[in-house]
Amino acid sequence: MNRNRLQSLLAAILLVPSLGYTAPLSLADYLRQVEEKNQGVVANKLVAEGTKAREEEGRLIFRPSIFAQGQMMVDKKPVANTSTQGDRTDTQYVTAGLAQNFNFGLKGQLSYTLYHTKIYNAGQTFVPLADFNDGIAKLELSQSLWRNWNGKENKAQADLIDSQAKASKHLADFNVQTTLTNAESIYWSLSQTRKVIQVQKDILARAQQIRSWNQRRLSNGLAERSDFLQADSNFKLREYELNSALQQQNLLERSFNSLRGIDSSEVTEELEAVDSKNLKGLNPPAKAEFRADTLAALEQQNLAKANAALAIERNRPTFEVYGSYAFNGRDPERADAISNSFKTNHTTSAIGVRFNTPLDFGTTSSAIDGYKKEQIAAEYNYQRKVFDQDREWNDLLTKFADAKVKLDLAEKISDAQRTKSTNERNRLNNGRTTTFQVLSFEVDNASAEILRIQTETDLLNIYAQLKIFSAGGAK
Repeated sequence: MNRNRLQSLLAAILLVPSLGYTAPLSLADYLRQVEEKNQGVVANKLVAEGTKAREEEGRLIFRPSIFAQGQMMVDKKPVANTSTQGDRTDTQYVTAGLAQNFNFGLKGQLSYTLYHTKIYNAGQTFVPLADFNDGIAKLELSQSLWRNWNGKENKAQADLIDSQAKASKHLADFNVQTTLTNAESIYWSLSQTRKVIQVQKDILARAQQIRSWNQRRLSNGLAERSDFLQADSNFKLREYELNSALQQQNLLERSFNSLRGIDSSEVTEELEAVDSKNLKGLNPPAKAEFRADTLAALEQQNLAKANAALAIERNRPTFEVYGSYAFNGRDPERADAISNSFKTNHTTSAIGVRFNTPLDFGTTSSAIDGYKKEQIAAEYNYQRKVFDQDREWNDLLTKFADAKVKLDLAEKISDAQRTKSTNERNRLNNGRTTTFQVLSFEVDNASAEILRIQTETDLLNIYAQLKIFSAGGAK
């Protein structure tokens, strides 16, 4: 490659990132864009809001409910004696009432039913009232004495529904937090990479000057060819490093835009710059007791417990005591039938027991054992989640402290290299050193500056990860 072509290539590389930025974009504004325009974040926030709204859906099991039913029937089936039964019976009825499950295993139902019955072609001697109305006010109670004793089955159903909703909410919250943490890391990485590119452009320019200086000395017979080859190799290495940094910037810009719902590889906004002095005063955020994914594991444990309790109760024998008490009224006139149904002249009372049990004891026992093992597994999973959470937090704290120490050392190295470079340039002004030596020292200074920038980036990324553990999440 001749000298003019080389200089043209160098100028093109140095001008690539020098386009002006349209407007400043702070970290807070960028995270707000991610929250509003990232479809995954929006979806998870909606899931979190939706599941929070139904966190107590299971309590509906113990809330009263209204029921109603109406029916019309025409019965013309053959009968043994039309004189006593008629040859057709029309029936209409409507019933309505309240029903409720109580948390100690009692089921209650209070209802009112109004019937109208008409019998056709029956003998008046046997059926003196062939067209009449019935009003029935009825209270029914049933108390579990084995299965669902003390409302265990109903409570397990309620806990199961509630835990499913809470687990979904915590997982959605964690997904949002991890996305925002990733967005913050990419924001700072891109901001810092832009700095690195500016420094590497300067290094490349210095490497080109060193190469040209050695090339002139070689042409004048004042240097060995090995000196020029070393300078040429150094220039190509610096060129490679700058190209790698530009490629890294391109990848970061695509990720940066993708997180805010933009399909582009160009970020035109100016990002916040980092001040090392402020970074050294940065402290870890306050840790919440549990991370969102750990809370989800806790709800998964509660869900497994509820599943096991539900299976145990569902496979127990049913043994219930029940009773009912009703007020009855009958009259050809509907109003009188309704009025009579609230009097104690004609009451109906009943009391009894119910029993039912599955006969496949082997399958029942195996199913219960399976649910119990799943419950134990969920408990272990939760314990491991808590362990991992605390270990990850402590590891990040250690890395955070180490990164601050490294940043302090990197600043000292950068300051030393800057002092060395400045001193050598002063010596050049006094004619006591060579341009080659000054250029070499300036390359060392720029390399130290890159080390400082990279150390800043590491510290910022660790800090972003720590924020997942804080009470405010990734914000």
